[in-house]
Amino acid sequence: MFFPKSIGLSLHGNDLIISKASQKFLKSTSQSIVVDDFLIKDSLDLKLIMDAHGFQTMNTVLSWPRERAIVREIELPGSNIKELRESISYQLDSFVLFPEEEVYYDIHPSHSDEYGEKVFIFAVKKEELDGVIVKLEASNLKPDRVIISPLSYIPLVNNDKVAVIEKCEDRYTFNLYVDKSLVSTSLVRNKNLLKTKIIENKPDELKFLECGQEETIDVQSEDDANIEYWDSNKQSLGVALNGLTEILGRFNVLKVKTKVRIKAFAIMGILSILVLAFIFILPGIFRDKKVQSLQAIDAKLKKLRPRVMVSNRLREEIDSISEINDKINEVVQKNSRRIDVVAELTKALPNDTWVRNLLIKKDGFEIEGIGLSGSKVLTLLEYSPRFDSVSFTSSVVKDKSGKEKFKIKGGIK
Repeated sequence: MFFPKSIGLSLHGNDLIISKASQKFLKSTSQSIVVDDFLIKDSLDLKLIMDAHGFQTMNTVLSWPRERAIVREIELPGSNIKELRESISYQLDSFVLFPEEEVYYDIHPSHSDEYGEKVFIFAVKKEELDGVIVKLEASNLKPDRVIISPLSYIPLVNNDKVAVIEKCEDRYTFNLYVDKSLVSTSLVRNKNLLKTKIIENKPDELKFLECGQEETIDVQSEDDANIEYWDSNKQSLGVALNGLTEILGRFNVLKVKTKVRIKAFAIMGILSILVLAFIFILPGIFRDKKVQSLQAIDAKLKKLRPRVMVSNRLREEIDSISEINDKINEVVQKNSRRIDVVAELTKALPNDTWVRNLLIKKDGFEIEGIGLSGSKVLTLLEYSPRFDSVSFTSSVVKDKSGKEKFKIKGGIK
């Protein structure tokens, strides 16, 4: 297209904000409209509203709220991203606790000298996103792509270290960018933790969305950071600019694998050939099935014996750990930082998890262990009031017994 145009959509509570971005020669223009209570009202023909404002619904992109998405941050060299893309569908539930059938997802790489190489895994529950897409489709405004809100602000930030902070109900989203690249995104529970985030990262610029000037006085640090207050339409405008410039490339959580469609007569021909083949080979199939069943039963019996032995050893180890834990509780009488951290980890980790290595630093910790679910361990540590900024330091790997090996780091409050 000589004069590209793009439509950006964003959700703020029940409201839908629509922004148009267009470029003609070197001049770019934008315009926004707000549809109040869109999610709770009956479907309406948004195309009529779009036409009335001169919008063209080509290349429509929806921004999904960060607080309603599942986000995982993994430290990973850029050379391994292709391998992760090819294998993530097989280990997705290890990262987000949901199988591939229940979520839409995509990955976004990040690189900076200060924050290193990493990959963000963004996932959205299909049930939630499908409901919104059906509503938009009924209103003649079905999106072509869906991105996550932290990515929508990339066209709006400069090459400095910029923090975009958005108020969402009783929490905040803290998104950090360096050289127009997303390097960190997290949910922050209150103003005190938000101020800690700002002090730790020391951004050059602070962009507040849905936050008034009076509300942000308590969280501003003493550093000379440039502060700007954005309107609620900034997110949809950033989405439209993403669609206009293709900064994010092919990122789209709605991506699906293409399937080859076979014509009806070809299917019937294949089925006919299969029926004729089965007429001649059915007796052999039944005989082979019996042999395979006997072999499978024998193999399962052989496998069960070592598992029973392992189970007995695990029970002995559990009893031993319980005795050690009781002794630790007797020893803890004073406020010892390391003992407090070990006690909190012991309380937070599930019984099916074993810690092989534990490193406690001045303001953080790193653990290496094995368990039934690395994501479950990470989620439990995230909910602990003692820890923050919990993330995987490498991909989760399953061993021969089906358990998951993981490495996790986090900060100590």
